[in-house]
Amino acid sequence: MQNYTVLAVDASGRQIRRMVVAASIADAEKAAQAEGLTVRAIAADTPDAGATVASSATAPRAPAAEEAIWEGSPSQWLNAGWFAACLLVIPIPIAIWKFIELRNTSFQLTTQRIKLESGVVSKQYDQVELYRVKDTVLTRTLIQRLLGLGTVKMVTSDQNQPELLFPSIADSERVRELIRQNVERMRRLRGVRELDVADESAIAGALNG
Repeated sequence: MQNYTVLAVDASGRQIRRMVVAASIADAEKAAQAEGLTVRAIAADTPDAGATVASSATAPRAPAAEEAIWEGSPSQWLNAGWFAACLLVIPIPIAIWKFIELRNTSFQLTTQRIKLESGVVSKQYDQVELYRVKDTVLTRTLIQRLLGLGTVKMVTSDQNQPELLFPSIADSERVRELIRQNVERMRRLRGVRELDVADESAIAGALNG
């Protein structure tokens, strides 16, 4: 069991910070929801630094066992144009294929990685370590706001996956916050600091000088 700090909103719209003892982030979220709270963010409380010896205070800690935090898939509203085109009869097979294709696309956020699965006949599995995520961007078009959807874009330092998209997902604001919190947590655990191009150039200049 572990202590989790839960940031939530009650029925009156008042923001609440609550400490919950649970076995996982998912259990902490369920416990808060059982009290009628709308969860906005959850963070695992870290042990007091003063309780550790000085020699290990700056050493990266090994990450805990990986567990799933969130799973989702794109909304079928992405295929709205194809569904509307079915009125012309001819695009019906294409619309059916688009439906099946999107139905077989899924995303998973764990405490360590972002995983993507896609494909109908042949499956493609991609993943990016959380500490490689450099920035997140949330966009919500007018239609997405009306439908309670949003698109989360992640910029990473992974050469194979420089950008990741969670297009048209529900509860997009909470998902973005979960990503941000766990990215920071993994960087602290691994002792990782992302450098942008300017930082790298400055370091290289200092070394060469």
